[in-house]
Amino acid sequence: MAYKPIFSISPKLSNFLTDISVTREKILALKILPQREIRLRKSARLRMIHSSTAIEGNLLGLRDIEAVLGGQAVTNVRDKDRLEVINYEKVLKAIDTMVGKSEKEDWEKQISKIHRLTTTGLLPIKKSGHYRSGPVFVVQHLTGKIMYRAPAASKVPKLIKTLCSWLENRQTMELSPVIVASIAHHQFVTIHPFADGNGRTARALATLVLYRRGFDIKKMFALDDYYNRDRQAYYKAIRQARKERNLTSWLEYFSRGLLLELQQVLEKVEHFNRELKTSKEPVYLSKRQREILDFAAMNGKIFRSDAVDVATVSSKTAYRELEFLRLSGLLKRKGKGPNTHYI
Repeated sequence: MAYKPIFSISPKLSNFLTDISVTREKILALKILPQREIRLRKSARLRMIHSSTAIEGNLLGLRDIEAVLGGQAVTNVRDKDRLEVINYEKVLKAIDTMVGKSEKEDWEKQISKIHRLTTTGLLPIKKSGHYRSGPVFVVQHLTGKIMYRAPAASKVPKLIKTLCSWLENRQTMELSPVIVASIAHHQFVTIHPFADGNGRTARALATLVLYRRGFDIKKMFALDDYYNRDRQAYYKAIRQARKERNLTSWLEYFSRGLLLELQQVLEKVEHFNRELKTSKEPVYLSKRQREILDFAAMNGKIFRSDAVDVATVSSKTAYRELEFLRLSGLLKRKGKGPNTHYI
């Protein structure tokens, strides 16, 4: 049986979707200095990692997360928290790679990879990236009360396949990316296909859906922040849609969160745009140059071989682009010979 989500485009949802579209266009139309854009991307990624893991009980703050990802020593940190953060960064990097692949890339394989990266070292190998073999319950921590019983394990493979088929069908492609991401998120946590890590995987899946549909908005937003600011509202919205057997209220919740996040991004971009107007020599970069600079920012440094892979260019072209970024004051060259790299 095909998956057929039940929802309607309410006036509230329609307004949210319109405002999201307008805000998105405003963000994309404004120019800011490359350094500022990279800062916003890096901030968004850190907030995504922090919020998505914090929802599940991770105790690390933003500064600690930045230190952990930078390879710095952080004291009094649970190994579990450290590993969750490292894993989720790998998930977000993997999503960037997935987006660049064919639109026909298998959704089920991508879901499995996201979960495997999310839970590496946290779950036994036979459970990481593999569907659960037994029952699973969502339990309220304080009371121990069972809040939700997921479908039987025997039904999971078919339920996931129907969700993936829905993501690929023509009617779905005609829907707003926001609606599709929202529905994928809700249906995934409803299926709860894995023994653990379902929440993080669901939020990563929603991000992947948005990115694959061209709704990445330069990767400057972190929807997970919205969920984390009021976790009870997040869980309540999920439960309410299940109870009503109608996703409209969840779509309204999801869309409102995305709109609020984009409005905050717009405020920052407008601020940096005003700064640009007072700058004497603004530097505008090509897509290839932005990709190289983004890689350097996220990884701390970049070798010429990295630039070859990132930009899919020859070694000579990679060197020319790296030197352009260096002469523009955006990169600094370090090391000699084979150890030459840029920071």
